[in-house]
This record gives sequence, structure tokens and C-alpha cells, in this order.
Amino acid sequence: MLNAPDAAPNIEFEVDQEHSGVRMVGCFTFIIGAIFSYFILGAIIPNGGLISIGAALMIAVALTYGADYLTKTYWPSNRAIQFVGDMIRLVNGSKIQSEIDAEQNVNLLMWHFEAKRHPRVPKGWYVVANSLEQDGEHLVSYTIMSPTDFEALPLSRLSVRYQRKKRKKEEGRGLREAGNYRRIAQAEFHRGELGAEMSQEDYYAYLDYLADTYTSWMPKDK
Repeated sequence: MLNAPDAAPNIEFEVDQEHSGVRMVGCFTFIIGAIFSYFILGAIIPNGGLISIGAALMIAVALTYGADYLTKTYWPSNRAIQFVGDMIRLVNGSKIQSEIDAEQNVNLLMWHFEAKRHPRVPKGWYVVANSLEQDGEHLVSYTIMSPTDFEALPLSRLSVRYQRKKRKKEEGRGLREAGNYRRIAQAEFHRGELGAEMSQEDYYAYLDYLADTYTSWMPKDK
């Protein structure tokens, strides 16, 4: 870990709203809610059968939505992307996990891939990610969105469609393209380790802020 932040941020984006604790509470709420609801309904409606089961599941879903709302509101992840002076930082409480000097040259990497086997994501939606890369340091953020929303995303034309499985052959890919793809593969590894998940609205605002503030290295939308 790097040193603790030495100044208050100029602007901050909270990340990881659905952190592991929120998901754990939601899972337990659904299971416990379904079981207790079934026994309570069974006492009220003897021999309810499928009606009691269906009603118990509906109650459990409602309780889970309520638990998700409360935990997201009152149990933040304590992780955030902060802009402090010329520094862009990913922090976890008082610990800096990634730090980029925005006054120096920064490389922007952008990629996306289909979010498969994700219980809360509709089929066909994308994980859309970017990395601010500087001297081997990566500050990675990402969001999940529909293909339609992705097409409207600023700089979507620069996003590389990433395939996790290695191709048997790299035919048709030039040296420069292959090098960029390897850098994206490294950034995707960092996303899995320390990536900051943002809401779709915050992701848009984050890219807009970068474009408006760091015109020397941030690509233009057009």
C-alpha cells in the first residue's frame, strides 16, 4: 500500500456500491426470509402447498430488495476514486491502492466484454472498463451496461473487445495492435484484483471529468 492521502479530495467518486458484504446480506436475507415466510404462511394457511411456496418467495424477494437498499445506503465500501490536486487516487479508507500523477503523461486503455454468468446482469450486457496507465501503475474502473448504452458512451470507438481466452493464432493482428492487446490483458488482471466498480451514471461523469480536466493526454470524443 502507498501512504495515506495528505489532503482532502477536490472531487470523489464512491465505488463498489454492491460490495461483497452487500451481496452476502442479500443472499442470507433471501434464504432466511423464504424459510420463515413459508412457516408463517403454513401456520396461517394450512395445506397451502404451492400457494404458500410462491407467496414465501415473493416475500423473500421483497425483503431482499429492502435489505439491498439499506445496506447500500448505510454500509459503504469505503473505496473511492479521488482527485487530489494533480493526483488521481484509488483509496480504501486511508490507504491508497493506486495513484496516478495527472500532470505527467497518462495512457488511457479502454476495453469491454460480455458479462456472462452474472446473476444480476441481463444476458448480452457488457463489462465496460478503462485503465489510467502510468509507469506500470494501473488505476482501473468499470461499469456494466447494455450494448445500446455502450454505443452512446463517450470514446466507445476506442474500446477494444476483449476476449479472455487466448487465440491459437494472432494472425491479422499487427505488432502495435498485439502490444496494445497485451497491455489491456494486464489491465484486465488489475481490474480483477483492485478494479473499482462504478454506477453507470458515475462512470459517464468520471470520463467527462477526465476529458474536461486533462486535455493534454485524455483523447477527444470526436
